[in-house]
Amino acid sequence: MKGVNTLIATVLLLAITVLISLIVSTSFTQITKEQTATVATRTSQAVNCTSSDVSIEAVYLDTAASRGRVTVRNSGQINENIVAAKMYNKTGVEAALNATTLPVAVSKGSLATLNFDITTNVTCASFSQVILSTECTTEVFDSTPKNC
Repeated sequence: MKGVNTLIATVLLLAITVLISLIVSTSFTQITKEQTATVATRTSQAVNCTSSDVSIEAVYLDTAASRGRVTVRNSGQINENIVAAKMYNKTGVEAALNATTLPVAVSKGSLATLNFDITTNVTCASFSQVILSTECTTEVFDSTPKNC
């Protein structure tokens, strides 16, 4: 009877060891697959963003009509989406984006125009900057707008 108990204990020990190693192996494989997918996605985004080139061509303030227009050029090699656009005065007050819903698609080689309502916030004397962001870059215009 002593030999049978030892044999059963050894078989159980081996079975538990194999079971634990299968669980660990499966978990490790799943983690590796998830990390590989994450790295592949980030690499793909980084490669696409190296071909990105968006610039603010002009900012035009029409104070009589209470409108500000921002012209954006996509001179990169990929299509872009403008995901955020802000116009500020010198005290940090933001002009409202008017009749434009974000994101705004800008095909490669094309222009897009964003309209802002500058009724009470921005004048030629108080203009500070325009900041816009795409999925890859952020662009800032802090020069003097046209029509000022």
